[in-house]
Amino acid sequence: MKRYMITNLIRTLGISIFYVAVFMYTIIFNTSTGWLFFFFLTFLLLFDFLTMIPSLRKIQIRLIESTIYEANRPNNIKLEMFRYRPTLLRLPMLMINLKNNSFVKKQYVTLYSGQKEELTFEWTPAQRGIFHQLSFVLTGSDLFRLFSKQSELAISEPIVIMPTLQLDLAEQIYQQLLKSMPNFIFPLGNQTFSIRNFRKYQVGDSLNSVDWKQSGKRNELIIKEYEHEAEAETHFVFYGSPHKNFEELLSIYYSFIRLVETKRTLQQTILAEIPDSTPKEYTLATASPLAKECRLPAFSNKKLVVFAPSKTTQLSEQLNDLKKKNDIYLITFLDGALCLQREDQVSAIHKGGPILEK
Repeated sequence: MKRYMITNLIRTLGISIFYVAVFMYTIIFNTSTGWLFFFFLTFLLLFDFLTMIPSLRKIQIRLIESTIYEANRPNNIKLEMFRYRPTLLRLPMLMINLKNNSFVKKQYVTLYSGQKEELTFEWTPAQRGIFHQLSFVLTGSDLFRLFSKQSELAISEPIVIMPTLQLDLAEQIYQQLLKSMPNFIFPLGNQTFSIRNFRKYQVGDSLNSVDWKQSGKRNELIIKEYEHEAEAETHFVFYGSPHKNFEELLSIYYSFIRLVETKRTLQQTILAEIPDSTPKEYTLATASPLAKECRLPAFSNKKLVVFAPSKTTQLSEQLNDLKKKNDIYLITFLDGALCLQREDQVSAIHKGGPILEK
């Protein structure tokens, strides 16, 4: 803002010196051409000045789409700019840009009188969180850009920045888990040989399930329904211990959960520092590392998929205790590489592919 005011002052000073010089020339030489030029310049400056009368402070901006975005990737912010009472005088040039963000392309609107205008900014937020305002700078200028004025405007709606979405990496983790537990995506356990029920054939049933003996007796196709073993439920845990890889693992966990939600229902537990006022669906936007390591819940008969930035001594002890009643899968960083660990088996997960679109 200070630089803008200095530039404006220099420009005004230059125009004033030029105007005085023309006036002095006209007085000294007293020619018709000089007076004509002087009056023309005077009327031109007056007209130019009149176009700057409309106030920028009465212009409003609001979001017209979702306020949920992702960190470290381009997001399109769609806005609507308007005035409650449009004016007859039109502002020759209006420039809108994000405050303190020179990397975002500026938007220009010409001959603006207050009508509704839709604007789109491509914004790459550097950090996640919930922000309660986003500031814009409006700069109005005259037809010849001799004068300009500036005003700041903030959107007061909460803007949610979620962790970076890495669907390619999430898919790799998903496939690794499928190899380790094939029933990962199914709510039921393994099929047994005990028949639970007989019923009539329905369109879509496999012919392999037809009981031909019963079908022959009833003169219609009969399907066998088998019992299923009780399968341990899969439960996902994010263990946010303090570590340099916290942000990276949080991004991976968020991406994985987003992927799994499209394929099955899930249960999850997030252990991290989370403000009490944070809505449940935005938990991962505000999560921060634990002040100190905490105890894992006393799970029983679960397939636990634990995401942790590092395998600390305390976490290792807790996982060893949980192994007595649960099947444990740990996703963490070992020697800088992302790995899936179960018992003594460790599988490396390729990391560093492109970030995919939703």
